[in-house]
Amino acid sequence: MHSGPSLEYRIIGALAVGTDVNALEYNEETKFMQVKTNAGKTGWVKLSELQQQPPANVLLPKIQKELAAAKNTLKRANNSHEQTVSNKDQEIIDKDKLIARLRLEKKALEESVAELEALNVEFDILKETKESRMMMEWLMYGGSILFFGILFGLILPFLPRRKKSNSGW
Repeated sequence: MHSGPSLEYRIIGALAVGTDVNALEYNEETKFMQVKTNAGKTGWVKLSELQQQPPANVLLPKIQKELAAAKNTLKRANNSHEQTVSNKDQEIIDKDKLIARLRLEKKALEESVAELEALNVEFDILKETKESRMMMEWLMYGGSILFFGILFGLILPFLPRRKKSNSGW
């Protein structure tokens, strides 16, 4: 701190880094600012040596707290993300097991359908065979009756008959 608005004035004290000061007057020619400290000292300081924002030693604890809070938030988010990923992985494993089980069931059902279709074909063939056999039997019965009927009809006229007796009555 100088006693006047330039480097030519004598030094009346020093300001520690981070000391709060109030601006009183500004000299445009020398670019010096008259400041007053909280302790009541008044002096001139080069404007380029003054800062509007707090110094690093004041900001550091605040930034460290913010960093710790951000790390905690990140850690919670990471834990939440890991839990979500773990849950999703478990869901995927469960879904894969379900898919495998359903594929086995599908394969078993397809085999069952194939067996049932084969049985159905066999039963259809058996039914057709039985129906044709029954028709053949009825045809044989009908043919036999017709044959014996014709044979009986041809033989009957040649059989001797009893003669009617004319007793005169």
